[in-house]
Amino acid sequence: MALTSRGGRFGAALMVLVAFSPVHAQSFSVPCTLAEKISLYTFGLQGNYDDSEAGQDAAAYDYSQCLAAGLSRDLLKMPQLSARLVTLRKLYRQLNAADGQLASVMEGGGTMYAHGVPRSYPEVETTLRTLAALAGSKYGAATGPQFTASIRGSRQALSARLSLLEGWTPSEKNSFDPAVYKSALKTYKDTAAAIMKLLGDHNDAATAAGYVPLGGSLFLDDILNNND
Repeated sequence: MALTSRGGRFGAALMVLVAFSPVHAQSFSVPCTLAEKISLYTFGLQGNYDDSEAGQDAAAYDYSQCLAAGLSRDLLKMPQLSARLVTLRKLYRQLNAADGQLASVMEGGGTMYAHGVPRSYPEVETTLRTLAALAGSKYGAATGPQFTASIRGSRQALSARLSLLEGWTPSEKNSFDPAVYKSALKTYKDTAAAIMKLLGDHNDAATAAGYVPLGGSLFLDDILNNND
């Protein structure tokens, strides 16, 4: 299983997050040991985050950081697995950042895309926690047609999305910046490729779980489908 393999280095270099800078978290009084056991909504209430867009972004970011800290703590005795998940966290976040930037360029701007990126971080942590649970047990190596089909479905969805993005043209070119679009698309493609390389080609349960984020998108699928 690729996530628990002891040999080799990551071949794909990590790209710098594009367009969307990390959220500057506000100070809060919710201990991470509690945050791990409660919902994001409850965390926001406990931390007295306001209802502004920035406040909600900060709550999601801080909450995800607590979840990440808890995962690192739980994997202290599995440093190699922990290191792979740290890399995957960077890649999943980077993929979402590129998704948001592409969406913003395609739609002519809009703050919703910037806000959507940090708010996706808790879901990234759910994926990583799932991978940790599977890769750290015998269940992650389970194989079967359902896992093969899941991986194939995620690959096909990603391939179709990339194909549409490659051929996409704006209906109005007044505010469209082709250079920014090209750069964001390259980052998106390179990041997806790095994720697949890291996950490996095992048709097992852990690999299937790692592929799930590639099967969907934050904004791109909705935009592309609406342009059909």
